[in-house]
Amino acid sequence: MDQNSINFLRDSFNHHRDLTDDLDRKASFFLALAGVIFALSVSRIEEAPFLVIAMTGILVVILSVLVIRLPYRGKVKEKFSLMCWWGFDGKSYEEYKEEINKVFGSDQAIVEQYQKEIWNLANYSIKPKSLLLKWASYVLVAGLFIGFILLFV
Repeated sequence: MDQNSINFLRDSFNHHRDLTDDLDRKASFFLALAGVIFALSVSRIEEAPFLVIAMTGILVVILSVLVIRLPYRGKVKEKFSLMCWWGFDGKSYEEYKEEINKVFGSDQAIVEQYQKEIWNLANYSIKPKSLLLKWASYVLVAGLFIGFILLFV
């Protein structure tokens, strides 16, 4: 395998890891913002506008926590991975050594390992996290909009 191929696979994998980290950071921001919104509105929750705003805060907190703590690995059928600890967690050292020797014995096996890991990150982490974060932003904007309309009507 030439150096360009190795660089491409490594960079693609790192890009997907960075995307996952970015989504977690965005969710942390939403979590903090929703917490502040809830804290500011909960003292007047008996009024309809503040009830809507407080419920918005709670929903955004729930969606943000799901983004950060999404257990996507449980859905992956082929759980063995040489690249991340959860893939070989529970395997003995001998099983791990056997698998890693198979992969390092073939350029095609290395490429397949990268392909599997990049696919798993995109399909089971980035995709659901992006969707949850999109819904968190929709809920935040809609809830604040409705709450402020009720407040000024």
